[in-house]
Amino acid sequence: MLQTVGIEKLGLILLAVAGFAAWILYRMLQNCVWHPLARFPGPRIAAISPLYRAYIDCVAQSSFVHTLEKLHAKYGDIVRVGPNELHFANPSAYLEIFNSNNRWDKEESVYHSFGEDRSSFGFLTYKEAKERKDVLTKMFSKKAIADVQGLIVEKVVDLCKSFERRGNEPVDLFYAFRCMSMDVITYLCFGNSVNAINAPNHEAPIILAMEASLPVFVCFKHSSLYKGMIMNCPPRISKIVSPATAGLVDLQQLLKKQISELTSNPENLKKLPHSTTIYHELLRPEAYRSGTAPSSESLYEEAQALLFGGADTTGTTLMHGTFYILSLPEIYRKLKEELLRAWPDLEKQPGLSELEKMPYLVALSVYFSFSGGEFELTVLPDCRHQRIASSKSWRCISAAESCACTRGDYFADIHPGRNRSTNEQPFRPPQSGHIREPRRFQSGEMARRKREGSRQVASRVLARASKLSRLAWAELYICFAHVFRKFDIELDPSSPEKLVWRDCFLPEYRGPHLKARLRKCLV
Repeated sequence: MLQTVGIEKLGLILLAVAGFAAWILYRMLQNCVWHPLARFPGPRIAAISPLYRAYIDCVAQSSFVHTLEKLHAKYGDIVRVGPNELHFANPSAYLEIFNSNNRWDKEESVYHSFGEDRSSFGFLTYKEAKERKDVLTKMFSKKAIADVQGLIVEKVVDLCKSFERRGNEPVDLFYAFRCMSMDVITYLCFGNSVNAINAPNHEAPIILAMEASLPVFVCFKHSSLYKGMIMNCPPRISKIVSPATAGLVDLQQLLKKQISELTSNPENLKKLPHSTTIYHELLRPEAYRSGTAPSSESLYEEAQALLFGGADTTGTTLMHGTFYILSLPEIYRKLKEELLRAWPDLEKQPGLSELEKMPYLVALSVYFSFSGGEFELTVLPDCRHQRIASSKSWRCISAAESCACTRGDYFADIHPGRNRSTNEQPFRPPQSGHIREPRRFQSGEMARRKREGSRQVASRVLARASKLSRLAWAELYICFAHVFRKFDIELDPSSPEKLVWRDCFLPEYRGPHLKARLRKCLV
């Protein structure tokens, strides 16, 4: 009797295994043979499972944006890179998808990969995100940035003093620029600077922790279970399991405590050192249509979004730009000449409005903010989402890594590649012939822009400034101007010959850091 029961259980198990195997085989055949995208070329494993991308990002520790270059070289301009996903090398469809007439929702799997779900970055609908961004707009308006330029100058001057203290020793610019932008964003937004600039060798714990945390966010995108496990880990245990991110955990706890005190007693706002923190804006109920201020959890997530968005991206752009300026003597010489003409006396430093009129400085800042990105266009059948009522309707799921929208059963995905700009929006593709070799920095291109005159270059920047962070532009202009005017700079031999990076939403640079020797200019 027992033997018969055992055989029946074994039979049920084998039947379940056989059924599961049959279902897997059916899905494989469906994706490879009967699927609407089956006729497009691409690796078979990519057509079978989305785990292909997860393997590249999380197991192989590579970048999917780099893999795409190889796939296009092998399969052509249109490649199937997932069960429901095509990738286009030509971004010609960009303007059809992204324009002022369409308001797209964001892709949850990407925008909710950071633990910032209730922030202006993490809100999925246009309505939610716009309401929060409208509240923050006052803080980053042109007038507001003009009022706080003194703070930026103060932090940049502190950075220059830290360079002077290094003497003839090489400075790690990878960390140094991040320290400056971190001190600016923490004091401006939270009223509490972490004093990263004065950390030994610019190795502030928060900077080291943010760098160490980048690969984790990539895994969050592919596994919500892993994300939940890490995000809900108690701080004390988290610091033991991952000592490298202890600095980030400490800052997070500091922000949580600060937010708890402010939400429980708004009178504590008066104790902050200035009245332009994000809390002064976000805790005003009258600023919202609902008349209700956000919860403490939402405030905390907004603080994190601004922390990463305001510190890492600006620091990356400054480091990236400095690398190419120092690698190209002609660019370095022309920038120094313009700075000497506009700023002859070191004791009489120009204001932000004067720096914005310097065509070569502006052109370099624009170039390095928007360079390095490769447009990647993808179209995916919308098999993961509920079918849209109208086959002609569009639904967008834009993201920092990719921007996608759905039409009927399919959605198109445009990746900006490695976008080093100061916000997450993808770039418009350049017009044909605008930049002859977009993968190579060209001094001639900068010279051409300079000849066009400062008014034309400045107008482009001001037009973009309405969409980008004016704070980031101000940091770029002021920091580039002060560092290259006050110092004669040369690359240290230990610096990399090429900036090698891995895509982790933000670039994770591999190999040695950029280091330089800075000699103070006397006049």
